[in-house]
Amino acid sequence: MRIALVVHDYDASYGQGRYCVELVRHLRGRADFVVYSNTFAAKEGPGLRWRRVPADRRNAVTTVFSFLPAAEAMIRRDKPDLIHCQGLTNWSADIITGHICNAARGRRLRTLARRPHAFIRLVKPFERAFYRQRRVRRLIAISRSLEAEIREEYGWTKPVDVIYHGTDTAQFHPVSDAAGRSALRRRFKVPEDRWIWLFMGEAVKGLREVIEQLESFPQAHLLVVSRSELGPYRGLAESIRVDQRTTFHGYEPVSAEAFRAADVFVYPNDYDPFGMVAAEAMATGIPVVLGRAIGAAELVDHGRNGLLCDQQDAASIREQLARLATDPANARAMGRAARATIEQHTWAVCAEETWRVYEQVLREKQAT
Repeated sequence: MRIALVVHDYDASYGQGRYCVELVRHLRGRADFVVYSNTFAAKEGPGLRWRRVPADRRNAVTTVFSFLPAAEAMIRRDKPDLIHCQGLTNWSADIITGHICNAARGRRLRTLARRPHAFIRLVKPFERAFYRQRRVRRLIAISRSLEAEIREEYGWTKPVDVIYHGTDTAQFHPVSDAAGRSALRRRFKVPEDRWIWLFMGEAVKGLREVIEQLESFPQAHLLVVSRSELGPYRGLAESIRVDQRTTFHGYEPVSAEAFRAADVFVYPNDYDPFGMVAAEAMATGIPVVLGRAIGAAELVDHGRNGLLCDQQDAASIREQLARLATDPANARAMGRAARATIEQHTWAVCAEETWRVYEQVLREKQAT
């Protein structure tokens, strides 16, 4: 059986790419995978072949609209047995994994009095048509909230399988001892004797709100790990005089070590269909404070294996942080429970559930 995986970048350092890499890693012994992508950060071998899709990578708009026709032409010629698309990547999908709903994202931005990005306005009608293509049989949604958004915004009526992203629990694991944590804190240049908060991800996903909370917690020190331009956030920290308690680390290729250096992961994001960083933090056994709207929040039983906040309410964020500060023993218990939760959501589990979708769709195709 030849399965086509269609994704812009087959690269484990990005969300959709990581998803595809992990599916292939766990399933390539059962089928032959052909990856249709513009970039390929891997090696071909038994069960894995790459077909390069040309694309104009000047920006998100040119990427999407140049990749689509090129991938379509190649796949029509190759005729794989099953076509699994990652979002808006091909007009001949059997299965779509939805990683985002741009219509819902744009509506959320308007609610927050932010101007929707031009890309969202351009891509929405194409995304709507993509989810209404006749050939497609099933949707894999990475959270229940994303399923609801795609149904509401794009009128999806066909079967849906909610399959959460997995986490590598061997890579993301608790720190072994106090000495190990101290060494990591020296590596990240954060104080060993302070309550270390970690924010990791795009800065727009809640960094401003986290920095603003430092005024209320003089015992806290914030470690920021982000690819984003951090100049405005450095300015914010200086303006409220918490810059001496904020370490702007920038991008970190070994992100698991940043989690193990921290006491709590704070991620008051207002929109994320899943949020792998949240699950990775949980896997390392530290308590998390997550925005209620993100997909990974569906894995949190508030007060048992993590805490949820109303991301646009500073008092709500502060309340959850205070809860951890005043009861360290319970905070540690939440971290242990978080780890146990993520052990049930590994990439092996994700791949196995996806394989069952493949089998079901193949049966349906053979019956017609």
